[in-house]
Amino acid sequence: MTATTISAAARTALTVLYPWRCLNCAAGLASDRAFCPQCQGWIQRIHSPLCTRCGRPFASGVGPDHICHQCLQQPPGFRHARAWAAYNTSSGSPQPLRQGILVFKYARNMRAGKALAGLMARHFSRAQEPDAGPAEDYDRVIPVPLHLTRLRWRGFNQSLILARGIGLRINAPVDPWLLSRTRPTQPQTKLSRADRRANVRGAFRVHTPALAKGKRLLLVDDVYTSGATVEECARTLYQNGARSVDVFTLARVVDL
Repeated sequence: MTATTISAAARTALTVLYPWRCLNCAAGLASDRAFCPQCQGWIQRIHSPLCTRCGRPFASGVGPDHICHQCLQQPPGFRHARAWAAYNTSSGSPQPLRQGILVFKYARNMRAGKALAGLMARHFSRAQEPDAGPAEDYDRVIPVPLHLTRLRWRGFNQSLILARGIGLRINAPVDPWLLSRTRPTQPQTKLSRADRRANVRGAFRVHTPALAKGKRLLLVDDVYTSGATVEECARTLYQNGARSVDVFTLARVVDL
């Protein structure tokens, strides 16, 4: 029996013993997908019209992409940000993507992480201005880092697992060491927008500036909420000579 045959048999046995289940409703799945068709239908894909800088979709749902008022008033620290899908924190409708992310991060479900990483990679698209020409390649994929204390508590960096899926998709190296979080910060979820920016100000460091200088970098995180964390990461990378910094997240919070 070859190693390939043994590996296939092992995967089959694991599937029988531990079947794939929807991350929202726990319905059985035939493959390593994240959600069943019904829950997938509740996920709100982000599409045009949206802000060409931060990627926020416009409530009108009509018209061309353009820069939003907030980005005109206060341009973000990154070049472009995009997310695959949205969830609405004030909505009473099912939010399967939010539930899947919670299962991954707080139940420490690595199967959920694998499924979400695959989903994110399949729907990845490079962020470009309209009519900017072919999308450029990235030199490195950078996961948003956790501080060591949070990493020890969780046991893994969810952004790194998602970044690896993107790295495989675009054939770019994933570098979890270039950027680090130098101090623990409060959870951002209960802070105001201004407090979130203050909370992460100066919280990141580039260890080897030569690896950032002149490079086209892609920051990867699980959720874009206010953008404060990825903006501070991008600002730090630009200060160390990065040529461009784009952001891609699995989800973003959108309260329309």
